[in-house]
Amino acid sequence: MTYNAYGLSRDIPADVKRLVRQRCGFGCVICGLGIVQYEHVDPEFKDAKIHDPEAIALLCPQCHAKITTRMWSKARVKLAMRSPKCRQVGYAREFFDFVEVHPALRFGGVLLTNCPTPIQVSGHPLFRIRPPETEGEPFLFSGLFTDSNGEVSLVIEDNEWKAFSNSWDVEVKGQTITIREAHKVVHLVLRVDPPKTVIVEKLNMSLGGIRFEANGDFLKVTQPNGSISELTSCIFDNCLVGMAF
Repeated sequence: MTYNAYGLSRDIPADVKRLVRQRCGFGCVICGLGIVQYEHVDPEFKDAKIHDPEAIALLCPQCHAKITTRMWSKARVKLAMRSPKCRQVGYAREFFDFVEVHPALRFGGVLLTNCPTPIQVSGHPLFRIRPPETEGEPFLFSGLFTDSNGEVSLVIEDNEWKAFSNSWDVEVKGQTITIREAHKVVHLVLRVDPPKTVIVEKLNMSLGGIRFEANGDFLKVTQPNGSISELTSCIFDNCLVGMAF
């Protein structure tokens, strides 16, 4: 573990990181990309005595490299911190990678493979997978996630995901996106296993009066009339529509 001259560890506490994410809108303050690193801006880490969330910015690896190599100045980051890109546009964004094969969707206890519309709600695709527009290009995955109150928190449009800045917290670690509604209240854990699988590991979502609850290999669907379906270890393969509600 690295410490500076004041004995401050480079390991930023989780609650401070969350405050930084919330202030920055969950993405790079300069470009808005959602894969980020934490950068002490003013003071720099070597001069910092505390981890002050007001003095730390989110930067994508590319923008971060431009700062550390001094191609860009810290003044550029300070300016962006006043009006972070994600706060301007309303979301952080990045792209999934689905090359070579038709992506599968693991939705709690259900695996949906080779389904152009894995899940449909009230006649509308909740998820949609289209073949490449040009040979050799990626498959195009689209989908929608809401929280337990029906508020949209994450959309995927032809592989580009957008996590909305009005969420309580969005955290991206490696291949996993975690979205929280409140402190210790997780409503979505989404993991990608490129280039072929999207995995919904945890979900508490309400859409059109239907509640979807997923945890590991278990999926529970509650209809507006109160009827409940519980699914585990189910596979839908080569269906035009995998599941319809």
